[in-house]
Amino acid sequence: MTDKTFIPYDKRPEWADLKGIPQDDGPKPVVPIAYSDEFRSTMDYFRAVLHKDERSKRAFDLTTEVIGMNPANYTVWHFRRLCIEAIKDQIDLRQELEFVTEVALDNPKNYQIWHHRKCVVELLQDSSAELEFSAELIDDDSKNYHAWSYRQWALKRFNLWEGEMKYTDKLIKQDWRNNSAWNQRYFVLQNTGGMNVDTITQEISYAISIILKAPNNPSPWNYMKGLINGRLYATFPDVEKFCLEATQRFPACANPYPILIDIACEKKNAEDAAKYCTKLAEELDQVHKKYWIWRREQIEAGKLVGTTIVPTV
Repeated sequence: MTDKTFIPYDKRPEWADLKGIPQDDGPKPVVPIAYSDEFRSTMDYFRAVLHKDERSKRAFDLTTEVIGMNPANYTVWHFRRLCIEAIKDQIDLRQELEFVTEVALDNPKNYQIWHHRKCVVELLQDSSAELEFSAELIDDDSKNYHAWSYRQWALKRFNLWEGEMKYTDKLIKQDWRNNSAWNQRYFVLQNTGGMNVDTITQEISYAISIILKAPNNPSPWNYMKGLINGRLYATFPDVEKFCLEATQRFPACANPYPILIDIACEKKNAEDAAKYCTKLAEELDQVHKKYWIWRREQIEAGKLVGTTIVPTV
């Protein structure tokens, strides 16, 4: 749409019964925004429709125009849904899904779009395209929180878990440092009854296989640590064995030590736990030196309970 082809709403016969409501910036606006004539006319009539609470096909079409000008407008998305509810027989929900897809591809981090899509999919009760859709957005930006959050909703809402572990494996092998993919893998285990000893043992082996490719990558270490959270390391002896081997094999790598601290605390071995804290504070992780000194002091004071937090900043 361009200014050359745009017809102001007050010049359109189908809107002759309604008068636009101008934006009220007060008597003396300090820095008035230079809206285009097209934007001003469209928003004036949207305000009028909103004031009248007119839930009609023309009001629905008007929301399409407003969204095209400002896809982040929360109010217009909400009113669009009210129109859909009011005139269900006049709305093709498949076309609406296509519309949301087009807007999302241009505005992938827009909160309103993702919520609107949820509502449309709920009305359709058809999730057949949702994993492919979210994967397309994730492929474009692997850290798109909105796409991941939406994917998790679709998985839980429509029980689409089959194949999701393979999906995370594909992403992890594309990028070992993809924290979002590691988080998704953990999410799947949590929601599919996978947090049992046998599965955790398998996942520990999986994490180790990735660690060996890039030991300084904290993602698989954190994943392994998360798997055992709330459980005893003694149940999974391979973790301690690997971490000790890693300190020799990768002497400049700090990642094994937070886990070794937890294992030493579990064994009530304050001496080893304090020693590992000193190693991190003085050699391997001086950026977080004050934290490791504090952790050591806590251990030396007899506070061995609790999980060592790995600083991220």
